Order: sequence, then C-alpha cells, then structure tokens
Amino acid sequence: MKKIIVNTFIILILFSFTNLQSKELCNPEGLSVNIPETSSTEDANGDKGKVFVYFDQSLSMKGYVNDQPGQKNLYVNVIDDLQQIAENVGSSTYYHAFGKDIVPIKGSKIAKVIKPSFYECKGAASECNNQESKIELPFKIAKANPEDTYIIVTDLFLADKQLVGGTLKQLTKPLKSILKKGKSIGIIGVMSSFNGTVYDIPIKDGGSMNYTDAKMRPYYIIVIGDQKHINRIKSNLEEQHFTDPEDEYKFALITSSPILQNLNKNQIISEKNIPKIDKSEAFKFEYVDDVLPIYQFNNGKKFNKKFKIKKDDLIVKGSSGVSKYTLKESLWSSQEVKCKKIDWRKAKFDSISTVTGNEDGLTLNLFKNISDRKKLKLFLGMRYFYFVDIYAEKPGTASEKDFAEWSVRSSDAEGFTQSNPVKFKTLNLTKIIKILNAVSNDTFEKTLVATFAMDFNLLK
Repeated sequence: MKKIIVNTFIILILFSFTNLQSKELCNPEGLSVNIPETSSTEDANGDKGKVFVYFDQSLSMKGYVNDQPGQKNLYVNVIDDLQQIAENVGSSTYYHAFGKDIVPIKGSKIAKVIKPSFYECKGAASECNNQESKIELPFKIAKANPEDTYIIVTDLFLADKQLVGGTLKQLTKPLKSILKKGKSIGIIGVMSSFNGTVYDIPIKDGGSMNYTDAKMRPYYIIVIGDQKHINRIKSNLEEQHFTDPEDEYKFALITSSPILQNLNKNQIISEKNIPKIDKSEAFKFEYVDDVLPIYQFNNGKKFNKKFKIKKDDLIVKGSSGVSKYTLKESLWSSQEVKCKKIDWRKAKFDSISTVTGNEDGLTLNLFKNISDRKKLKLFLGMRYFYFVDIYAEKPGTASEKDFAEWSVRSSDAEGFTQSNPVKFKTLNLTKIIKILNAVSNDTFEKTLVATFAMDFNLLK
C-alpha cells in the first residue's frame, strides 16, 4: 500500500513538472507586435456632414418613371424615399441633375425627378441637359469635399469612349483620391420595370441604335462617403423596398480598407481559432502584454492544426474582401525544454505554413510545408516557438462576378438587341466594376491583420 502511494506521488510530481515547464513563458528575445492604426471611415462630425444627391437626367432614364403593365416599378418608389433617407444621413441635403452639366434642383422641383417631364427638353438638342451622362462631374465634386456624402442615381450606361484615355482618367483620378482619404464607394443595383427607349446602343458597323421593347432594366445608386452612411442607406432601402423574394438587387462596396480590424487590438484571437487545441496536453492560452496571444501545449509526432479566422471578424461587410494573404514567419528551436536552460536557435525556413482565404474567412494550415517536404522536419523531444504575422496583401474582386449577369459588352450589344430581350442589360457594366476594383487595388496598402505565437514541446 505504501509503495502504491509513493508511486502515485512521484507520478503527480512528474506530471506537475511537465505541465509547469510547458506553461512557463520564456519567449525568444526581440518579439514585438505591431498593431497598425486603421484609417477611420467614420465622419468625425457624426451625421452633421452635408449630403449631395445627383440624378442622371439623360433621356434613357425616362423609361424608369413610366409604369410597365405587369412589372414592378422599383424606381419611382425607391427614388421618392431616397430623398427622405438622404436627409436623415446628413445635416443638410442638396439636389442636382446631371447630364452634360450639373444643374441645381430647388424646392418643389425635386418632385419632378419621378415625372417624365424631368427628362424631356423642348428646346434645341444642343441646349438640353439630357443628351449626355457625364458621371465624372459628381465624382470631381466628391473629391474636392470628401467629408460629405454623395448619392448618384444613374443607369450607368457608359460608352467605350468614356472608359478609355483622358475621359477614363477623369473618372479614376477623383475616385483614387476619395479612397485614399478613407472613404468608400457603394453601388446598389436595382432591377426595375422600364417603359421607354434605350438610346446609344453601339453597332458593329459604327454608329448606334435604339431599343424600345425592354420591360425591365437595372439602375444604380452610387453612394460615396463613409462606410456607415453607405450601409445605412443600403439597409434602409432593403427594409423599405427589397422585401419580396422576386426583387432583384445587387450590392458592392469598393474600398481600399476592406479589413474590419486588427485582431490583436481588441484581443479577438482566442483558443477557438485553432479547433480542438484546448484538448492538447498541458494546454494554456494567454495574451502577453495584452497584445500577443500565445498557445502553449505539448504535441505528438503529427502536426495537423489549422488557425482559422471568421470572415465577420476580419472583412468589412459587403466589401469585395481580400484576394491574397501573406505570412511573415519565424521559428526557434531548443534541445532543452526547461525554461531556464533554453538556448533558442532561429531556424532557416523559407515557408512554414500556408494561408488561404475563401468566402468563410481565412485559414492557416500550420506547418504544412514542413510536413509536406522530407528535408524540413520537426524533431521529437525538442521545444519550438513559432511566431507569425498575417497580412492582407491584395483586395478582392468578387463584385465583378455578382454584376456580370447584368452586363453586356459593346461588341455584343447589337446581337443582344436582336434576341429581343425583355430584361435589358447595362452596357460595359463589368468593365466599369473592373475599373473601380483597379482603383481600389491601386490605393490598397498591405495591412497587418493578426499576429500570434505557438510555444510547444514535441513529445517523443
């Protein structure tokens, strides 16, 4: 009996010693966590900024205000309520029409936006504001006053000549400036009934043609400003108008800041980011200096753990997210596992883990490259310390796919009309979205999203 008690006591001492040495913090020197300052997308003045609303006055827009029998009109009612939504966003609201020029709309004349007469002109064509759609004009104004919110309602039907050369620069230059200042561009596409004429459809032999048999056609509400204002406008429209399952609408958020937060700043990282690691022997998880999360544990021969971040914790909702992540990794090893005797030796590895992003978020396959290559091994009986920074390297382009079904190329436009479509597509829409994504990519800065460490014994 006495022998059993002694043996039990020895086992408990050994277990406590193993557990203790695994949980002792003895990190390599020089470790630091750099939490980047995120550019605020919130207006410092709250809701006191001004709101400028621009209505495309080109003649093709007239078809939206004429009801089409048997089809749901999501233009008249939406635009009518958009005015109220705009006035709730800011302290003061100003309305304009744009075509070849920007023209202020005052007082009771705002109600004419949902009337056919707003898009008609009885004078000479050269004097009318409905012959062109110079969408770059509102963009230039938004660049000059980025603290305000800008709402642009348009069919976004842009010809090839508007998307090349100097005209393209007139579009992209102000947008780059807007994104660099921490603002975003929201695009809400709405499929609505249409009863009118689609003008300026390019034909293969040169020139253009018109089409009058469309019963449905998308229009777009472009919002430039703080993300909170863009999302508020989108949410209000969803709650008030896009309630039926058959309602078709699309949304894209173009931003140079798709990262919601650095996960170390508010200690978002936890033991749950590595599934089942808390079941490991001698497991412990803690933050060092309130910023560096460290996983401590004993591990067997096989190392097949994954570090996961949920999309909702990382990506700004509605944005096209991140298409590429990169890692900055360091690995130290020691033949001594006791903290007082450890002499950390930094290992030379080009790449230790792999990182992928998808619609669910981000996943690190920890030590994937070591397990896949025979020359790179972890040796049993040693202690290891792994330190990794995770960076967002390149913004995503998911919005291109979302809007593709509503887009028709200039080269295909004539053939498209010959199929007698009831639902008419938007000219060069995919090209426009690609241009916006390119602007986002040009203004995107590599961003540190998370840092963590792993301190583990590899048991024999």
